[in-house]
Amino acid sequence: MQRPIPWFWIAALGVLLVAPGLAGRLFVDVLEGITLLLVFGPLVLAGAGFLAWQWFKRRVVTCPACGTPSVGSALCPACGADLTGVAPAAASAAPRESSASDAVVDVQVSEVRDDD
Repeated sequence: MQRPIPWFWIAALGVLLVAPGLAGRLFVDVLEGITLLLVFGPLVLAGAGFLAWQWFKRRVVTCPACGTPSVGSALCPACGADLTGVAPAAASAAPRESSASDAVVDVQVSEVRDDD
């Protein structure tokens, strides 16, 4: 069995939208606030998330012994190394001067034969 169309509630809503009184203005203002919240809410949350990510990224310290990143710890949680003198990752992101011979890995090719 189908439900009847709620004509009374549709008419009441129409009167509230058309009526220039306090109830009509209040209804339109509430709808306006909900619309603004739906439009600008995700933008505000994205901005707050970006700022929180930047704050977190500046406080990450990488252990010089094992490379484990940690936040706000005096000892490395993985290997127990002392992290008190280590600068955060953002401060130590400056380019380092190193020669190309330190970064190149020498590979020697040798032939392997399977004689069955």
